[in-house]
Amino acid sequence: MPSAPVAKKSTRAPQRVAPRVGRRASELIFGDLWAFDPAPESADPKLKPRYDLFINGKFVAPKGGKYFDSINPANERKLTEIALAGPVDVDAAYAAAQRAADGVWGKMPGRERAKYLYRIARLLQDRAREFAVAETLDGGKPIKESRDFDVPMAAAHFFYHAGWADKIEYVAPGRRVAPLGVVGQVIPWNFPLLMCAWKLAPALAMGNTVVLKPAETTSITALKLAEIFQDAGLPPGVG
Repeated sequence: MPSAPVAKKSTRAPQRVAPRVGRRASELIFGDLWAFDPAPESADPKLKPRYDLFINGKFVAPKGGKYFDSINPANERKLTEIALAGPVDVDAAYAAAQRAADGVWGKMPGRERAKYLYRIARLLQDRAREFAVAETLDGGKPIKESRDFDVPMAAAHFFYHAGWADKIEYVAPGRRVAPLGVVGQVIPWNFPLLMCAWKLAPALAMGNTVVLKPAETTSITALKLAEIFQDAGLPPGVG
């Protein structure tokens, strides 16, 4: 019966990693031996120093010329400046939304509206780390919640309602379902981006247009979402 092979003892000297200055080898920790990629929460949130109002597909300065500070609740430092809308600005937003509701968006087939919602969802996924960090800085919630729930679920809502956009006529058999027109929406501070998705996605899928008022304490991700609307080519005045 053949004997089991015997492992040969290596003649090479063991490779050793030099300890950091002032520390014994026995004190080395795992992090001294490896280089790591940046953590997801270290992503650049890409905040602008000032955000204007998003009206008719463009960022425009408020007619009153007023801005207010958006503060990081963790350290009470200023993050950016947010435009303060007045009655004239709201009227302008409503007029743009009404034109879109009566025109291109209201008359667009559901299958075409779905394409815009799908693009918004994909662009939000592409910028997920950036949005997660911005949401945490602005609202103070743990990065794990923003990163693992809020942002992915916001994208999921746009995906879901993109699938509904061409099926609206089948929702209520025997009944004609039609968009209302311009929808005014107000959202609170605790789930800023996710509540934007909850409100915007179904309204847009149905063929409505939206004038949205985010919470003044957590407006940043709503305004960053408007940047995505621009990148997605959403028609002016729709959202």
